[in-house]
Amino acid sequence: MKQNLTRLSSALILVLMLNGLIFAQSDINGTVLYHMKDNKPIPEVVVTLLDSDNVVVATTTTDLNGSYIFPAVPFGSYNISASSSIIPGGSNMADAQKIRQHLEGTVLLDPIEQLAADVASPTGIGWEDYNAIIDWFMQGNPTLENPWVFAPVNVEHTGTKTNVPTMGGSSSGDVNGTFVPTTRNLVELQVAYTDKPVSENFSIEVYASDIAKASAMGLELLYPESLVEINSVSGQVNATIARTGNGKLRISWISQSGQEVLLNPGKPVVVLEGNTTEMYKGEEIRFNLGNASHFSNVDGEELETRYSLPVLKNSGNYLGINYPNPFFSNTNIDFIIPSDSRVTLTLYNMEGKVVRIIADDFMKAGIYNVKVDGRDLQPGIYFYSLKTDGASPVNETKRMIITR
Repeated sequence: MKQNLTRLSSALILVLMLNGLIFAQSDINGTVLYHMKDNKPIPEVVVTLLDSDNVVVATTTTDLNGSYIFPAVPFGSYNISASSSIIPGGSNMADAQKIRQHLEGTVLLDPIEQLAADVASPTGIGWEDYNAIIDWFMQGNPTLENPWVFAPVNVEHTGTKTNVPTMGGSSSGDVNGTFVPTTRNLVELQVAYTDKPVSENFSIEVYASDIAKASAMGLELLYPESLVEINSVSGQVNATIARTGNGKLRISWISQSGQEVLLNPGKPVVVLEGNTTEMYKGEEIRFNLGNASHFSNVDGEELETRYSLPVLKNSGNYLGINYPNPFFSNTNIDFIIPSDSRVTLTLYNMEGKVVRIIADDFMKAGIYNVKVDGRDLQPGIYFYSLKTDGASPVNETKRMIITR
């Protein structure tokens, strides 16, 4: 009898131990980082826990630190996957450059970079991915079925708490990991704008003053497309231009040698040639540089730079100061006609009365000079006014003095 009780007790203990193993459970903790960088946690990632048969066990969402927890999970083998609905970003010409270097064998991409680089069919990194990223930048609005990629992890959950290896993720196409997933507040570019007289045919010179060499470039320009037409692009690099609509231009360049190209900061990197349209009525024309603009080095790292480009203005620069001034008998007046138009150059006295029509004719766009004979005029202060009515109208006035 005593022996039977001992056996029964042993059996009960064994059953309890088995039940304890079957129902043993604890937390699973983990973190999701952008390109495995500690300073770039990815918030609002939906993390999914799957069992060994890929059946969903639980889902959760990462916090602002990129951390997540699955509480009270039974011991066992699991797979963890992730997805995100955060707006992606960061894909630019530097990423295309890095894919090219990988394909040419000069750069080896790490696992997360490889996931980010594989953006086009078929699966695997190829020249179609390189071309796709260039197309994305030029179009300004890439569309993807999977805008985010994450490296799944496998977990053997057997302890009181399991810390999962860090999961890496990336916005598709952001091979070099420049995007910051925790914010959409991009750092403002350092841009200086200088005034330039507008004319029917004009040029926009873009300078990059802080870099001596680069291997890739992407520029985004926002402009009033109803007022101007852009015809060509030239400059220090062999750039390509594309119009994305809504007054946006995308300009791209990658060094074909794969090496960095020397740049002269005293010369424009890019020059746009264009003309005003019939809609233009003399207002200011500004080309704003968008935050997608960038230069990168041979390692695919973005270079900090200051940009400079002109603002086309229709004021204060077309009518020159007469010379000599004051004058006794004759003086000269230089003036610019920015577009073909009817031109009047009129001389007024101090009371605002017209004392002479110096010019009144249709003139082609260009630079002109007229000589004014003042010997029959009384000494004193006079004003001369230039007015045109073309696509780039002018209305300017200057003062002259006649002495005896």
